[in-house]
Amino acid sequence: MDFTLSDEHQLIIDAADKIAQRFDRKYWLDCAKEKRFPQEMWDELGDMGYLGITCPEAYGGAGMGMFELALLQERLAEHGVALLYFVVNQGIAMPCISKHGTEEQKQRWLPAMARGETKCCFAITEPNAGTNTFKIQTIGKPEGDDFVLNGSKLFISGINQADHVLVVARTQAYSEVGEGRKYEGITLFVVDTDSPGLTFEPMDTMLQNTEGQFFVYFNNVRVPKANVIGEVNKGLYSMFDALNPERIVVAAGAVGAGRWALKKGVEYANQRVIFDRPIGAYQGLQHPMADAAALLESAWLMTQKAAWQHDRGENAGKAANIAKYMATEASYRAADSALQVHGGYGFTESMDMLHSFVGARLGKVAPINREMTLNFIGEHILGMPKSY
Repeated sequence: MDFTLSDEHQLIIDAADKIAQRFDRKYWLDCAKEKRFPQEMWDELGDMGYLGITCPEAYGGAGMGMFELALLQERLAEHGVALLYFVVNQGIAMPCISKHGTEEQKQRWLPAMARGETKCCFAITEPNAGTNTFKIQTIGKPEGDDFVLNGSKLFISGINQADHVLVVARTQAYSEVGEGRKYEGITLFVVDTDSPGLTFEPMDTMLQNTEGQFFVYFNNVRVPKANVIGEVNKGLYSMFDALNPERIVVAAGAVGAGRWALKKGVEYANQRVIFDRPIGAYQGLQHPMADAAALLESAWLMTQKAAWQHDRGENAGKAANIAKYMATEASYRAADSALQVHGGYGFTESMDMLHSFVGARLGKVAPINREMTLNFIGEHILGMPKSY
């Protein structure tokens, strides 16, 4: 693995820097406070060709890989302006359609997504299933040329801005397939968000972000069979191919966000003078930030490895899960140490530290919690018995 960035990679980083200058942290915060999607920033990224970064060239994209998307997300996050939509749209929906969609589906959806004209979010989480995806209860029943969807989802990011949603639903009830075949009976659908019977409402999360989280309800929503991604009843296998990219983009964003928080903490520690010297000289404050810096660098290396493996067609599951775990843990330590350095001022709005702390803490919970990530490492890397 060569760690030297190509001229093309440097262009991506430079482009992210320019975007962040035009659409800076204040712009991002204003959008978040107003619960407004940063459409101007999105349009600029689309005009520059970066919304199609993981889309094949045949469908109007740049034909690049997860490594390039990770570079872009990390750099935007380092400026405090990362987009969650990169996770669900470029990290999950676009790769899933590109790999498992039919030629007609790719022609129908990918070009507009690559231009930024349409967006596709992702709906999997349910109230009664949580992490146990096998027991989701949203059901799709065949009826003529359609499937009819009924059920509900929650914590669905940005569906109010989406034109389509990639829905994970059962086409065979869990009771029909049984524990031994729990991977069967799940199907992926691309559903238009303006479909009759599909409704959503905002959740009252206290996160500061620009996308928002939503309850989503399916009440006899008709979805053409032509909108099934991959095989009916085999959708879980297609979905698994989207989970490694998701973890890689999340890890990249977490590393960048950790660097952003750490930079603010270091700047304040070097300026704030107590007992006749900068507080950054005191090891009680310096060491936690140094520890976070070391962890962030390690996490970024693992994130790059995961992206590199994925782009080479290798199984990136181990590296992607470790990257996500390391990056979110490191980001949390960075945000926590930076907040501590600011003391009481860290809880003021003007210092803009608390938002990064809450966002970093979320990384321990979503999109996959740290416990399930450790379960994966214990079972698939260490070879220990399955714990759940």
